Amino acid sequence: MERTRWRTLAVFAHTLSCSSRIVGDAALGRLTGQRVDAVLDRWCGHVFGISRTTLTAEGLDRFEHGRPYVLLSNHTSLLDIPAVCATFPGSVRFVAKAELRRVPVFGRAMAEAGVLFVNRGDRTQAIQALSGANALIEKGESLWIAAEGGRSRDGSLGPFKKGPFHVALDLGVPLLPTWIEGTRAVIPAGSLVSVTGQRVHVRYGEPIETADLLAADLPELMARSRVALEALCS
Repeated sequence: MERTRWRTLAVFAHTLSCSSRIVGDAALGRLTGQRVDAVLDRWCGHVFGISRTTLTAEGLDRFEHGRPYVLLSNHTSLLDIPAVCATFPGSVRFVAKAELRRVPVFGRAMAEAGVLFVNRGDRTQAIQALSGANALIEKGESLWIAAEGGRSRDGSLGPFKKGPFHVALDLGVPLLPTWIEGTRAVIPAGSLVSVTGQRVHVRYGEPIETADLLAADLPELMARSRVALEALCS
């Protein structure tokens, strides 16, 4: 076990390299979903290799491979997104805070790759941004969204945002409860110091169907989802 800053910086450098590849492919008109997936696979492999983190997953037999889902998860670390991208058996894109769109190279690459940027301080804008999920779902891509909207500082599961549930209801897409464990031990929110030799485990739960639900069912859907996530973390 090693507490290190240089490995974190190495991951950032690798992220910039992968971002540059996506931007380059987009500029040449050859960026496809398959190429994005390939870059994401390479990125994830190096992220966990550099940090010397063991990544495992369970529950992959609980849902239908190839079907699009809204992955609803806890969020405590920068490693959560690569943990999901590396273990989910299909194309998955994600939601990110709007500020990241302005990061040179990285922000543009995220946009080209299909990331949805959400202004968490503007509810109307956030809902409008999530409306772009329709194009992803139509291509068979799943969408990862943090249930709380952002990272939890202490690891506890806070109040849920309504955005993920509106997306699932509007598109009739199942919610897939997802619990990510161990990423906070590698690199917690707000830190650049990472710890090597850790284990990250992703648990996928039973899908929650939404096709027959109405807007009035939103509170019950949120309650069911919280129960499902809490069951995965126990």
